[in-house]
Amino acid sequence: MKHKCPTCKKPVRATKTKKGQMSRFYPFCSRRCKLIDLGAWLNADYKVISLSSDTADSEDNENR
Repeated sequence: MKHKCPTCKKPVRATKTKKGQMSRFYPFCSRRCKLIDLGAWLNADYKVISLSSDTADSEDNENR
């Protein structure tokens, strides 16, 4: 199975190790791309928006 690395967009082949696990960098093509992605999460470049937390925040602001 092939797909593209989320960081650099190079083609990546999904292969399993002898123990049946995916390669250690999957879904990334390399350690470098994996660390770039981790750095983006730690810098808050990516955000997961939750409707429930947005609703709770707006209710808190209305009660003040």
